[in-house]
Amino acid sequence: MTPLAKWTVVAVCLTALAALVPWSRYGQVDVELSRLPLWWLYLGAAVLLHACALLPARSGFVPGFVVGTAVLTTAALVAFGYDEASWPPPGAVDAGGFPVAVPMVAPRPGPGVLFAVASVVAQVVGLRARARLPVG
Repeated sequence: MTPLAKWTVVAVCLTALAALVPWSRYGQVDVELSRLPLWWLYLGAAVLLHACALLPARSGFVPGFVVGTAVLTTAALVAFGYDEASWPPPGAVDAGGFPVAVPMVAPRPGPGVLFAVASVVAQVVGLRARARLPVG
């Protein structure tokens, strides 16, 4: 098994794990990836990054590095670009007709973000290892 194949298997497993665990925490509420806006943007960029492993050895590293940077950017956008404090909408009332208090809770990254970053690092390391192999 080539170094790229080993790192790609690790990266794909980390991406799958990132999709299964919570991405954000708002107080004590865990939020999964599929509940966040633009979640499909992260998964699409991650698939594109893993597809860079199919490119030829010497020309696969630069596009992989660029796409890896895009995956990190979209992961940060997805994880921190969501504001739970805006729910319920302004003017909402409870069953008794009284205004509902909305606590202001700042999001914290969950383990999904860490797995997403580890996946990008693993894939780029694999692409770099294959680019450094001698041709022959």
